[in-house]
Amino acid sequence: MARFLTLALWLYFSLPTYAQSEPGRSSWARLSPQEKQILAPLAKDWDRMGPAKKQKWLGVTKRYRSMDPLEQQRIQTHIRDWDSLTPDQRKQARKKYQKIKKLSPEKRLEIKQKWRKYKQSSKYREKNLK
Repeated sequence: MARFLTLALWLYFSLPTYAQSEPGRSSWARLSPQEKQILAPLAKDWDRMGPAKKQKWLGVTKRYRSMDPLEQQRIQTHIRDWDSLTPDQRKQARKKYQKIKKLSPEKRLEIKQKWRKYKQSSKYREKNLK
């Protein structure tokens, strides 16, 4: 349950930057070596993803270079975690994301503050910074 909430909150609070769509770059084979390296856990699903999802992940690769190593590690962990979920678990995570997205700004801020507090806890660090 915590894993779903973690992924849903990450989806919500990561503020993805969508990459510009580039014709001919939609297949896995046409990605750059660096993009393939960053997105490796998504390789088997890439060609079945919709254009919006691909753009979202390509946006992550563009921001990746400017991230510090800890952020890069966090992104890689999230990608691997997402890849390891079953289709049903992904569906549940998306539902939680949509639920959070519909909350009032005040309630979202409250959740964001609780999330930050949790991320600073030793319980979170033990689980995610191994």
